Amino acid sequence: MALFDRRRRPALPADVRAAVPLESGERLLAWARDEVSGAHVVATTHHLALVDAGGGLVWSRPWHEAESGTWQGESSQLTVTWVDRGAPERWRLTEPSLLQQALRERLQASVVLADEFRTAKRRTVRVVIRQDLASGELLEQTIPGKGADLSDPLVAREAAQRMARLRSEVGR
Repeated sequence: MALFDRRRRPALPADVRAAVPLESGERLLAWARDEVSGAHVVATTHHLALVDAGGGLVWSRPWHEAESGTWQGESSQLTVTWVDRGAPERWRLTEPSLLQQALRERLQASVVLADEFRTAKRRTVRVVIRQDLASGELLEQTIPGKGADLSDPLVAREAAQRMARLRSEVGR
């Protein structure tokens, strides 16, 4: 019986649930408690949110603002990086949760089309058309990899050409 007990997802505390605003048609998908801070990471159909240990909303960001998520099972660490190159978020999640799966699914759902290229200096640049999962609006993103310079005219031209191709593929 212990096997089944370990797989049970802890209930989301009422104060955490109350702190996460839900738009019309938006649902809670998954959540987990950070062992370090006591905060809760909450995934909804439209957003990823962080609620502090006191039950206050720290932030809520739409899925199209998240670039990637990485799960390191050996350390129980989940890391989310952002398109705007803001500081990555890191949490230690040791309780059973569906958060990692929800993160992967929502990130994939927000990407409509993507292309990637290497610059002459062997740096990576991604051009992406993403969807705001709340409104359905299509958004264009050019995401430079580490050391990539979008102000370089050759890089900017290549990114613009690839974005134009993506636009034409989605009928824009």
